[in-house]
Amino acid sequence: MENEREIRRATLDRLDRQVLRLRGSIDAGHRRIIDLKQGAIQARAVRREQDIQLRLNATARQTPAVQEAEELIARVLGRDDPLEQAQILQEIDRDLGGDSIADRLADQGYGPATRATAASVLARLKSVN
Repeated sequence: MENEREIRRATLDRLDRQVLRLRGSIDAGHRRIIDLKQGAIQARAVRREQDIQLRLNATARQTPAVQEAEELIARVLGRDDPLEQAQILQEIDRDLGGDSIADRLADQGYGPATRATAASVLARLKSVN
């Protein structure tokens, strides 16, 4: 009976060790399944994102409205400012019209007169009489 008890005890110990190894294998398999499921979820999300990006790029390339908008923006931003052009033209007209800085200073009495004015002509006519 003691021998039989020892054999049964050894068998129980061996079975306990096998149970522990099997539990470890099952746990590792379970963790692997969870990792695979999470990887599959992640792969589906990436694939959906790529599909959406491809459709978006295809739509953006094929849409003439996008090209038209880009051309309009380029034209508008490339134009000169009409208000600035008008100011430049006014300055040119003023300089060509004799109202330069030297003329304006001479009109105020600073420096010699660079042109004949109505006041200078009247003064000369009065002095002749």
